[in-house]
Amino acid sequence: MKMKYFMLVLAGLAISITSFAQKGEVNNAKANYIKYTSLKGAPGADKLAAAALNDAKTAVDKATANEKTKADPVAWAYRALIYADLALADSVDSKTAPLVAEAISSQKKAAELDKDGANKALIESVPPMMAQYQFNKGVRAYNAKDFAKASAEFQEGLTYTPKDSVLTLYSGLMALYGKDYKTAIKQYSAAVANKQYSPEVFTTLSELYFTEKDTINAIKVAAEGSAKFPTNTGLAAKEIEYSLVAGKNKEIIDRITELVKKDPTNKYNQYYLGIAYNGMGDFAKAEEAYKASIAIDPAFVDAYLNLGGLIMDEAIIIYNATNKLPGSQQAQYVEGMKKANVEFERAFPYLQKTIELNPKSKAAFTNLKVYYQVKKDTDKLKEIQAKIDSLN
Repeated sequence: MKMKYFMLVLAGLAISITSFAQKGEVNNAKANYIKYTSLKGAPGADKLAAAALNDAKTAVDKATANEKTKADPVAWAYRALIYADLALADSVDSKTAPLVAEAISSQKKAAELDKDGANKALIESVPPMMAQYQFNKGVRAYNAKDFAKASAEFQEGLTYTPKDSVLTLYSGLMALYGKDYKTAIKQYSAAVANKQYSPEVFTTLSELYFTEKDTINAIKVAAEGSAKFPTNTGLAAKEIEYSLVAGKNKEIIDRITELVKKDPTNKYNQYYLGIAYNGMGDFAKAEEAYKASIAIDPAFVDAYLNLGGLIMDEAIIIYNATNKLPGSQQAQYVEGMKKANVEFERAFPYLQKTIELNPKSKAAFTNLKVYYQVKKDTDKLKEIQAKIDSLN
């Protein structure tokens, strides 16, 4: 009787030891993985980190293959993490693809087994790693100038982290680089829908719609962006430009004029009115509006730039037309050049003021270069060209 009892105790002890041994593999995998994460990226620790990760893989493979621990969600969660990091540690697609497949299947298995959600945080840390893996692939494709592949890789990353702002915008940007405008529109639209926007996102999306001859959406997006970023002059200018292209001259002028009436001290409204009149070819009213904007804010650099550019354009038109006159019309030539010079001189102080307010304004220096070309001032031309070159 005593012997039988002793044998039962020994049998129970053997089962306990075996179970503990396999549970030990889970703990071993966990310990080595934690060791790997602490060593990863540390100076001179690459070999130690790699060894720890490989030891973690060996242990977790044993744990998930054993009858005693193959239903343990922790084992599968760590297997997913370990395989994900193995994939991240390599850059050869043929080697990493099977590792990624194992990471994904292990993560799904862990989620299935984690009935009470006790390991939810651990399991949910895997998808961002897969997204990072796809991001790395996208960067490699970009470096190889394969923009279509880069966009596809970034989009694949979104299957793991659907609202990732970096992946969304990068996938759109790569599609833009690859001239896949429909995909670019889709991705930039997603960024706007996810409220991952900036003035540049709205501007790019508006331009994309315009490129695709969808003027209605080009105007709509520019208007939406302008409403969200009221001090961004570029977006408002896009809305005005595309509205004029669409033949909505009266509507846009009436709308801005109404804004001016409601808020006459708003420099932007006068500035936008100037852009609208300029786009319509009504230069006198455009000049008047720009001057009104400057009167409100004497340091409004954009208004100085546009006003100087507007007057320069008028001067160039007169100058070029005068140069085309036949030699028999000498009197008209002299009169034309006189008028052109008057306009060039009118533009000059606005160009100077622009540069004073913004010494890095390439547009202002370019206009100033034309001014000195007309004046045939070679010394100044060299000086201005050097400035332009330094801004490139």
